[in-house]
Formats: sequence, C-alpha cells, structure tokens
Amino acid sequence: HLGGGFGFGRGPIENPVTISRNSRQFEYRGETTIRSGAEVRVDTARDSLSLSLRHMDDNSWVIFELPGFTSTDGGEEQNSMAALRRAGDTSYYRDGGTLWVKLVVDANYKDGPVVERVGNHKAQVNLNVSR
Repeated sequence: HLGGGFGFGRGPIENPVTISRNSRQFEYRGETTIRSGAEVRVDTARDSLSLSLRHMDDNSWVIFELPGFTSTDGGEEQNSMAALRRAGDTSYYRDGGTLWVKLVVDANYKDGPVVERVGNHKAQVNLNVSR
C-alpha cells in the first residue's frame, strides 16, 4: 500500500504514481495487491510517499525501488543491494539517485495507519520516504 491522498474523483490525479514489475506498468490509484518477495519500481513526481504493508504473514517482505528519493523516516541502512535482500528487518539502501526500501512485516507492529473503509485494519509495517 502506498499512501498519500490519491482521491477517487473523475479528474486527473496530480503527480500520479506508476508501479512497474516484470515489464508491466500501471497507474496506482490507492491500493493494490503485491505478493511477498516482490521487487517493484515506483515512479512519481511527488515529494514524499507513505509505504505500508498489511494482510501479510509475519516476516513477509516487499522491496520498492524509488528513483529520485533520498531518505526514509526509519529502517536500517544497508551497504549494498545484496545486504538489503538478506536483511530480516525493514531496511533501505541508497544507490546514486535511487532509494531502495525493503519493508518487512512484523506481527507485533501496532502503530500503523488505520484503513477504515475495509474494516479498521492496521498496517503491519509503515515507512515514509521523501526526496
């Protein structure tokens, strides 16, 4: 789940978010299913994004490639992509102008945002990224 005021009106979304994986791209409009173990690229002109995972088993993970982003509000910094892929906790790696974030689900996480429209489910991991 990528947060951030996407809206569901008929007008165009300002600074849309595009997700790509395995040569397939789609415009992100608020919520999507991503399988554990996936690596996805996120392209947007936005200055910040909120990344979160929910409805996943403990220790499930997703890696996000975020071109143009430089910082996170948490996670453990890793010194290579190999180290990021091996990491067992939420982590990040900076490579030139790209930030890579690995979100790892922690069943004990209790502070995530609540998504009311689908039944008050809390995020199992949440991290904010910015340019």
